[in-house]
Formats: sequence, structure tokens, C-alpha cells
Amino acid sequence: MRRDLADLLADPFDLSRLEVHADKEENGEILEGALRSNSGGAYPITNGIPRFFTTRDAGQLQTMEAFAYKWSKESSYRWLRQAGDQGSYATWLGEKYGFDSVAAWCRHFASKRILDLGCGAGMASYFWLASPDWNAASPWVGVDISLAIDVARQQLGHIANTHFVQADAMQLPFPDSTFDAIVSEGVLHHTPSTQKAIESGARVLAPGGEFHFYVYRRKAPGREFTDDHVREQLRDMTDEQAWNAMRPLTKLARNLSALHAEVVVEEDVPELGIKAGRQDVHRLIYWNFAKLFWNDSFDFEENVHINYDWYRPTYAHRQSAEEITEWCRDAGLEIVRMHEQESGYTVRAVKR
Repeated sequence: MRRDLADLLADPFDLSRLEVHADKEENGEILEGALRSNSGGAYPITNGIPRFFTTRDAGQLQTMEAFAYKWSKESSYRWLRQAGDQGSYATWLGEKYGFDSVAAWCRHFASKRILDLGCGAGMASYFWLASPDWNAASPWVGVDISLAIDVARQQLGHIANTHFVQADAMQLPFPDSTFDAIVSEGVLHHTPSTQKAIESGARVLAPGGEFHFYVYRRKAPGREFTDDHVREQLRDMTDEQAWNAMRPLTKLARNLSALHAEVVVEEDVPELGIKAGRQDVHRLIYWNFAKLFWNDSFDFEENVHINYDWYRPTYAHRQSAEEITEWCRDAGLEIVRMHEQESGYTVRAVKR
């Protein structure tokens, strides 16, 4: 933890200032120590990261552990780092959020104090933080509830003006209006309440600041049923058992993908949410009956990673565009862009 991070932090319960107590420092970074508030709060600093353990929600704890396990399996997400290097992942993210290049993304966020809310291993920010177009003029703060924050520090800690905090998105350790921009790629729906997570982020966003986030959309009724059913089947398993349970599902996905078969849906089937037209059989099943992910450019474990990511967390809320619009309005956010995909909604909203 760099000392200047302390200027941004506050006790997550009463938002009082925190005092740094360093036990071990190296190259200007506090590796071990504690943060203490006048109200009696005490929060450890370990491995260079301040830790704010505030949640007692069982579902949130399970989700936290599920993601920590996923990000501990480094060989299963090499594709993400490579995609960032090659630009395909950056292009995909940029299109969702309305940026036509990494340089445009960097220009837009230049001089903004940024919070990556639920940063995981840091991959959604890696492609632009590592870009030569990024000037590192303002702090980027990555927050995650899980030990994936340690992976993020390993991946991004060498980049100037990056900071890492382990904390709950529902109880953020920052004063009101701390940040000029928030990025939250596929995280808010993994909390106890997507709506309350939006409100929590809006609190620490300055007036005129931008909240960029992606959340899942509600799917066809058959797919919704299967999603919940599989998640329930995994509920009492260990993370390792759940990972292994994804293997036969992933094999089925691989074999369906290999069919390269199409079917003609002659007319809409509204009871199942299926649209008329020629459709790939694998994708028809994927979007309407069961998420069976397979991508030929990934190896087997990387595909397992994607399926585990979907089915393992207790919290994986799906929502409608109308709900998102209402929640943003109630949080004092005005949506200026909503990009709709079959998987979800990517939103850019401004705090008024």
C-alpha cells in the first residue's frame, strides 16, 4: 500500500479518517501494518493491501470464495491476458462502452480519479493501464472483495499510480464523492443486490462523474430455470468439486459447437422467448435453454473457467433494462448510453 492511498480511504462504517500504522515498509510501500480510526475501527494491511472485512452475508462470502478460487487457477485465464495484449478483448470492451480504441479510452479517463469496482484480477483495466497511451496522471484504485485482489496487485502493481483494496462493494471504505469515474465490468450482479450495489457506487462518485458498468440481463424462461437449477446443484459442493462438475458440461458444449449445425425456427415461440430465423443449434441452446460455453480458441480449462464463472457464484442476478433505468434514476444517475447484448447491458451513467 502506498501512503497516498490513505488520503482516499475512510472507515467503511462511519466514514471517519484512518491513521496508518506501518510495521513493514519496502521501496516506499507499506507491506504490513494496520489502518485505525478514532471510532475504534482497525483494518489490517497484509501483502501490501489494506483489508476491510465487513460482510457477514453468507451468499456474498460464498461468491467471494468462488471467485478467489477461480482467479487462483492462473492457467485457466491466460486467454484473457493474451486477448488484452492482442487487442481483441480491448476492442470488445471498448465497443460496449462506446470507445473506438484503447487510445480513446485512455484519453477519456485521463486526469480522472478512477475506481475499478470489483476488479477481480484486474483484467478489465489491464489493457488500458498497460497501454503507452495511459499517462497515469491520476490514481486508479482497484477494489475486490476476494483474494483476487492479490492477483490484481501482481498483474498491475508495477504500473504507476495503481492502488489495491480488499473491500465489499456494498460498504466501500471511501468518503462520499471520492472518484471521478467508476468502472465495474460484470460485478454488481454478484452482490446481494444489484440495485444497492449501484447505490453504493453512486455514493463515492463525484457530481458529474461517470459510472460505467455491465450487468446480466434476464434470459429466456428455459434458460433462467436451468441457470438456477444448476447453481442449486452446485450449492453444497466445494469450489474444487464445482469446478470439476463443469467438466462434463464443458465437454457437451464442445461437442455441440463442433456440430456446426443450423435449425430454422419458422416463427417466434414467445412462450420460450425464441425468435424466428435460422439459428446455430449450439447458440439456440445456449441462449434459450442452458449456458454451455465453448470457444475453440481457448483450451479446455479456459472454457471450464467461463462455465464455472457463470454457475458457481450464489449471487448472479439478472435484470431488465427497465429495472436498471429505475435503479440509476433512484441513485441520482442519468443513463447516457445503454448498450444491449443478449448477455447483458453495458451502461454509462452520469451522476447529477
